[in-house]
Amino acid sequence: MSSTTALRRAERALEIPLPRLLAAVLAACATLASAFALAAVSAYLVTRAWTMPPVLDLSVAVVMVRALGISRGVFRWLDRMITHDVALRGVVSLRTNLFIALARRGDDTLTRVRRGDLLSRLGDDAQELGDHVIKAIVPGLVAVVMFVVVLATITPLSVLAALTMLAALLFAGALAPLAAYRAARLSEDAVITSRSVVAASALEILDDATSLRLDGRLDEHLVQLRGDQHEHDAAIDRAAVPSAVASAAVPLAMILAVTGSLLAAGTAWLDNGASAGQVGVLLLLPLSSFEAATALPAAASQYARSQAAAARLGEIALPPTAPGPDDPVPDAPADTAREVTIDPDRAHLRAVGLTAGWHADAPRIRDLDLDLRPGSRLAVTGASGTGKSTLLSTLAGLLDPLAGRVELDGHDLASLSGRQVRQGVVMFAEDAHVFATTVRENLRVVRADVDDAGASAALRAVGLDYWVATLPRGLDTMLGPDGTTVSGGERRRLLLARAVLRRGPVLLLDEPTEHLDTARGNALLEALLTPGDESLVPASTTVVVVTHRLEAIPEHTAVLRIGDGGHTVLEEDR
Repeated sequence: MSSTTALRRAERALEIPLPRLLAAVLAACATLASAFALAAVSAYLVTRAWTMPPVLDLSVAVVMVRALGISRGVFRWLDRMITHDVALRGVVSLRTNLFIALARRGDDTLTRVRRGDLLSRLGDDAQELGDHVIKAIVPGLVAVVMFVVVLATITPLSVLAALTMLAALLFAGALAPLAAYRAARLSEDAVITSRSVVAASALEILDDATSLRLDGRLDEHLVQLRGDQHEHDAAIDRAAVPSAVASAAVPLAMILAVTGSLLAAGTAWLDNGASAGQVGVLLLLPLSSFEAATALPAAASQYARSQAAAARLGEIALPPTAPGPDDPVPDAPADTAREVTIDPDRAHLRAVGLTAGWHADAPRIRDLDLDLRPGSRLAVTGASGTGKSTLLSTLAGLLDPLAGRVELDGHDLASLSGRQVRQGVVMFAEDAHVFATTVRENLRVVRADVDDAGASAALRAVGLDYWVATLPRGLDTMLGPDGTTVSGGERRRLLLARAVLRRGPVLLLDEPTEHLDTARGNALLEALLTPGDESLVPASTTVVVVTHRLEAIPEHTAVLRIGDGGHTVLEEDR
């Protein structure tokens, strides 16, 4: 997808109503028109007063100066209010559409993006597109209108001055922004890329600071972060050069216009007998004719930044049209998706010759064969970083296999749509998000129709009923920075309660008992892996659990041990 196409899609995702955009443009035009008229009337008033006419001859001009001075401030306020309202509403719509599109992706694009990079795209890049409205779209439209107003005002006074002004406006309004755009476009990609690298590196250090310090690798990562920041600063410096060149073009154009106006004013005074007021307007009006043009180089640079930001967002989620919340979820392409019905209660999951990893040159899992029939229980163990989470992501269809295949009821996951895969396989990651909303709504993330009785039963099953009883408003208690804080153990059990509610034929859980005390964690793990009345899930549900609690794995539970280099050992009868 080209950057121009991505920007067009982003503009559609902003969902800016045309009447609101026109209102913002009109308010900005009124502001500059007031300033332009104020300069013209002031020039006339000063030069006309020099001829010492009767005072009453100047009264209208005096009143106009006062009125235009007031109206300029009023229109500027309206301009800022309307323009920022349009931009902020647009960013809200953009982020909403991005999250809808991200939630509906069925491929592994999102899982391959580093979390810090994803944060940068949804944060900084989305904000760049909000600035696109304020700093590019509105200034560009306003400049076109004001150029017409300036030329229409000067032409009746002097054709020579109008021609000179036209040349100056073309230089300031076309050549300078074009040069700024071309130069900024070359350097802006480096700025955005380096910013994402810094954000991703910083987030990784913050997330893994303790383990990095224990391994003695924290200083190495900090040095790398400083290097990334230095590269980011250097990219910013390179991007500042074309901006400075473009900014200098407008004063040069103004000098050209003033020179032409001096010649035109002299000709009008000496040859045509123009009045002092007309000469004053010709001399002073060019000084206020370039206020709209002054914003154009910055608008061109913003356009380049917006294109780069839109291209980066397009890599993860920018649909051709903005999706509505009730629109059907897009399935796999027509040539690969198959009409398959997945049994909602039981499913057969197989891995055949599976090699999995994030990079083809460094696979985490090699040549794995798994046969998980309905009701199977499997514990996955191994040292940190050996590929346990990678295996779950591949089994869930979130990460494409490097080799081999994963089958669901005999169908290759690659041939199924994202919706079909999610009907059969449900994965709960260890870093799943707890939203800043109520306890009830955090459970409804996985099942929108759950009632209070169902929510309470799920919380009781994972041992959180006592915790909810201590909350000030029970299920209606707000969680997050502005509400009740959640400990690591409470967070894990809240995520496990989601799994109990959501269920599904195949349930994949990544470290569901981490941060829990030994007794409670072992009890929950046993309840997950032991079929029966005391189990957290139905006997027909296939459960795959990543865990480090080897002592808590029940007897007769299959264990998959993942070692270094992606080698695996499956113990089916212990």
